[in-house]
Parts: sequence; structure tokens; C-alpha cells
Amino acid sequence: MAQNQFINITVDANAANKADIGNIRHSGGPAAAAAADFTISWDSAKVTNLNVLRSAVAHALNIAAGQLK
Repeated sequence: MAQNQFINITVDANAANKADIGNIRHSGGPAAAAAADFTISWDSAKVTNLNVLRSAVAHALNIAAGQLK
């Protein structure tokens, strides 16, 4: 199978300078392919419900936490 679901996000240009996460404004939505500043994509044959997606995103966040300062 292949990734066939995409959500593309354009990151707020001033996000790094905002202390309050509530003031960060990103934009984006569903898409046909990867693009923009941040993309999450998945194979709909494997990620079949929100619980599976949440689990995968949590795992990705743990990995990213080791890569970002």
C-alpha cells in the first residue's frame, strides 16, 4: 500500500517568536500530495481510525522531541 491521505500545513511565519502557543496561527487542510511547511500523510489501508492515527502521531512527536530544541 501507499500513503494516500495528506494534510498540508503552512506554518505561521512568526511562530518561533511567539511565547504563547495559543497565538500561533497555521493554515492548511486536506491535499492530494505533500507540500507546504509541514505534512502529515498516511496509508488509509493501515490507518483505519482516529485511535490508530493518534497513536502514530504520538510516536512521531516522541521522535521529533529528540530532534528539536
